[in-house]
Amino acid sequence: MPRIAYLSWPAAEISGGIKVAFQHVALLNAHGQAAVVATEDGVRPGWFDSGDLPLVRLDSLRPDDVLVFPENHNALLERYGGSRQPKLVFCQNPNYVWRGLGRHLSYADYGVSHVLCVSQTVLRFFELRMPQLARGYTPFYIDTQRFALRTDKALQIACVPRKRQVEAGAVRDLFLALYPQFRDWPWLLIDNAHETKVAQTMGESAVFLSLARLEAHSLTALEAMACGCLVAGFNGVAGGSDSASPANGLWAPEDDIVACAHQLARAAAAATEGGPAQAVLREGGLRTVQALGRAPAAQLLLAFWRQVLPQLA
Repeated sequence: MPRIAYLSWPAAEISGGIKVAFQHVALLNAHGQAAVVATEDGVRPGWFDSGDLPLVRLDSLRPDDVLVFPENHNALLERYGGSRQPKLVFCQNPNYVWRGLGRHLSYADYGVSHVLCVSQTVLRFFELRMPQLARGYTPFYIDTQRFALRTDKALQIACVPRKRQVEAGAVRDLFLALYPQFRDWPWLLIDNAHETKVAQTMGESAVFLSLARLEAHSLTALEAMACGCLVAGFNGVAGGSDSASPANGLWAPEDDIVACAHQLARAAAAATEGGPAQAVLREGGLRTVQALGRAPAAQLLLAFWRQVLPQLA
């Protein structure tokens, strides 16, 4: 069987997509399929633990490697688009597809035959946008050993403001003005932190403010649910996604600061009361996370590659 190489942006960059590429490679190697992550510099990430996972430089790729591109890296597609190696794209955010395409209308113009889709939202996008490409559902999983359920929560709000800096400030200002009973709650802004610190902060916090934006599947919100946080805020995509439903979060319409502040207050009230409202919301989040476990993710990923690799030979 050929080696599978997941091409990636430099791993020092904090991005859920990079972490998931490493996750795929770990799952494949754990089940006997040779796979590597390939970056320009070959430097390991400093913000999550990659262990001894195979990581190589791009210049050490083999002529018979199967190449998997991130959806948003046009330079890599241009660089290897003319090679004879089989080529696939792993799409984790359809809103970034245009960045990968560059001057072309389809990944097929670079010799790509298949798209790995991290969510049902992404699958539906490619049914619409590039129906000529074969598609497979290959989700990530939530590491519930690291992002573990805790119920001994402090009455505080955690959030990752990176994608919504303006909204984070606006929501906090309105929330504190409208709901003075929560003015003593600490706000913990998670920024450029190692995932161990992220998990610790989520584990200690009763409420997580989701500031997802233009996403198809919010890894961060799901990790907060795994830690037992009550999640409120933006789900990152109009109409919902695999990771957001009325059962697992108190979601506000996109860019609606007022609604977001109100939803955040509902989560804070539920955490303060500790009654049925808290239990229902927390259980909804945990059910979502349980469906995204390591075993089902591995099964779907391996089934995809076992079907596709013979076709690429």
